[in-house]
Amino acid sequence: MISMGSSKDVMELFAERDIRQIFSEYDGWKIAPVTGSPQPGRFFQVSRSKWIGDEVAFIAVSFDRVPKEEVVSTLNTLPGCQGSPTKKYLLTPQAADTSGVPHHIRILRMNAFAFAEGRLVWLTKKKNAKSIYLSEIAA
Repeated sequence: MISMGSSKDVMELFAERDIRQIFSEYDGWKIAPVTGSPQPGRFFQVSRSKWIGDEVAFIAVSFDRVPKEEVVSTLNTLPGCQGSPTKKYLLTPQAADTSGVPHHIRILRMNAFAFAEGRLVWLTKKKNAKSIYLSEIAA
């Protein structure tokens, strides 16, 4: 028997791919998951060195229609690097309601997921593909 993993694993891989496209290793970005204390959601730290100093950012990933307050507050509490301004980002599916997210947190949109009719859908680029509701896959 071959274990295929859960749909959450695949979703996180797509999220990491989006982060790697935005923060490319070609441009010097290093991407690492944030580990340590238990945190709701998935968090990444991206950083690179430039002649003017280090650039550091934290990215929270949310697959919720409205990002949970716990994810936003945890993102806000992640420490910055001394001497370097730290940016904060929230990666969400397209059409997620981010109106409650503070303005200092920049919103990044996923390429592979969106909300349609209130449901999370996978945006496939295959010709003649149908919309796939993730709740139908899990059932």
